[in-house]
Amino acid sequence: MDSTQYAAESEDSRTFSKLISGLMPGILARAKRILRSREDARDVVQESLLIAFSRLGQLRAVESFPAWLNAIVDSQCHRYLRKRGREVSLAELERFEPLAPKSLDPASSYERLCFRAAVNNAFVQLSDPLRDVCQLYFEAGYAVEEISDILSVKQGTVRKRLHSAHPLLADMLAEQMGETAIRVGYLPISDHLLGMVAHRLGKGRSSRVRMKRFLSWSALSDALRQGRIDAAFIMAPLAMQLCNSGTPLKYIMDGHHDGSALATSVDKLQGKLVGVPGPYSTHRVLLDKLAQERPGHWDNIITADTNPSYAISSLKRQIIDAFFCAEPWSTKCVCEGGADVLIHSKEMAPGHLCCVVAVREDFCRDHADLVNEYVRVLFLARDKLHTDIEYCAETQAMYTGVPSELAARVLEEKIITFDDLRPDKKRMVDFMHLTMASGVLSYICDMDTFVCSDFC
Repeated sequence: MDSTQYAAESEDSRTFSKLISGLMPGILARAKRILRSREDARDVVQESLLIAFSRLGQLRAVESFPAWLNAIVDSQCHRYLRKRGREVSLAELERFEPLAPKSLDPASSYERLCFRAAVNNAFVQLSDPLRDVCQLYFEAGYAVEEISDILSVKQGTVRKRLHSAHPLLADMLAEQMGETAIRVGYLPISDHLLGMVAHRLGKGRSSRVRMKRFLSWSALSDALRQGRIDAAFIMAPLAMQLCNSGTPLKYIMDGHHDGSALATSVDKLQGKLVGVPGPYSTHRVLLDKLAQERPGHWDNIITADTNPSYAISSLKRQIIDAFFCAEPWSTKCVCEGGADVLIHSKEMAPGHLCCVVAVREDFCRDHADLVNEYVRVLFLARDKLHTDIEYCAETQAMYTGVPSELAARVLEEKIITFDDLRPDKKRMVDFMHLTMASGVLSYICDMDTFVCSDFC
């Protein structure tokens, strides 16, 4: 080493020592809080300092050094925890929901190794936040409260990440689980709360339902058409359109009745732009019905396709003047002071059809027992919606991120109802004629094949 290089490295060393001199007590305490061991904390901090020194050239601003060093310490602590872990059996995976196939023989080390390899491979495919939580929970065996301390995040955040990771893991481990599951699509709206409650109720008894959340109707309908999901909570006009365009579906029950509201930031809607969920939406049908019944007030409205999840932001940015979609978005917008509800859909057509549970015909044929079981749980969920609003509101918060008090308000005010959910051919035929009169649907849907009461 020549004298110039030695002098440069010596200067780096002095600079580094100066930077860490006042930070050592804090980073040691930080590591100890995560690792719960003074000795382990010292080892990890020492390793972190070596890494930080070797990467000192990557530091862009001296004032960023404390946060930069804390990030390195946190990363090394979490890596140490994952490496150390706790000796736990595969049965621990079932604390959140069973991931191991029931046929797995605990005595077979080969099967255990294969399943462990599949689990590890699944974890690698998760995003960093989900992977950290899952490895600490499933592999290392830490409780939610402990993970909250380790990662310095709220316990609710830990639970939400576990909840988000679960369907992803279940899909990736489907082959190892050895059981057919029904994959059900839904949107984060109150119309689909029945499916969310059913899934939550069934978790402790069965892992044969996979809920897949979508943010747009087009993405959900594409997945149903392509067979990436087997069933969906889907607007009736859209389900009939899929049938007419070559995707055989069975309408096995109603998902709800009523449940939408028209929210606006303007006084009059004539000539204004109203966001609706899509071209084959119940909302276009109801707006046309209203225009026919009350001419002069509701005609000349311009509609634009707007995904429910983006309705509020589109209204705030004045891209649209109003939106007509499923709750809780209208109620949320009103609570935030961004709009007023002009009319609820139940005032336009009391007890109207909207979203139904539709299942691919081939899945109904090949897995009738599973569809029967799913319908049974859906009816249990309907009973729960009638008797325990708090539980159901909490469920919607878990599955959508909507505040539970907002979800509860929609249920308490009976903006949406869950009565008489059995498939009704006459009701669907009447609704189909309404959709055709509005121009939303161009062709008659074959009700003899679409309507299916076999599972109710």
